[in-house]
Amino acid sequence: MVKIARENMPSHLIYYKNISPGNIDHLIAHECGHIYRMMSVPTEHRKIPASSVGNRQIAITKIENELHELSKNIPIDKLNPLFEIWFNGIIKELTNFPVDMRIEKWIFDNYPELRKAQKITIEKQIRENVHALSLDIKNMTPVFIYDTANIMNYAFALFMESLVGKKYTSPYKRTNYPEVGSKLVKFLNDTKDEGYKQDIEIINKWSNLLGLTDWFYWTDFEDVPVNYFD
Repeated sequence: MVKIARENMPSHLIYYKNISPGNIDHLIAHECGHIYRMMSVPTEHRKIPASSVGNRQIAITKIENELHELSKNIPIDKLNPLFEIWFNGIIKELTNFPVDMRIEKWIFDNYPELRKAQKITIEKQIRENVHALSLDIKNMTPVFIYDTANIMNYAFALFMESLVGKKYTSPYKRTNYPEVGSKLVKFLNDTKDEGYKQDIEIINKWSNLLGLTDWFYWTDFEDVPVNYFD
């Protein structure tokens, strides 16, 4: 992961661990892509997602019936931390995937020597995403969270399928996820990549289509404490 410098920080930081030699170069290039996109726009356009108690309450209201059903099998003391995992996970996926897609295309188009390592990373990510289709996960996850995550996972697979030229969407063939997932990808494919400011616009379009608009808000990057990730 990357820790992008503030105005009062001397340098950017990239953290890594347990990385196999096969794709470390690509992973570092990918994180550099995040830095490059963020720092290429004026300070006033550097925004990051955040969530308030109010945003969480909106999310709880959205899935409260599903949470009630799950509470019959999952104790409340375990359900509360699970909600935080679901909530934070869906926001992270929403606000990262469109940017990740742009960065991967940038790497693919400009750094062909990284394509072998890039493919390793992409296929690892897609395998992890496909695991989210499992019946065990479905049975212990609110339907809205499960479906929304898998729609975005399909979109990621579809985009990478076109980029790399290898079939990645087969596991989703018998699901309903391609209909909306294809629309998510179309938002990217129909617009020229114009950097981080446009990333926010694309993420907002995704959130509108997926019903996640009120689950987060954008805050100034410089307002985030310097010691985040510490």
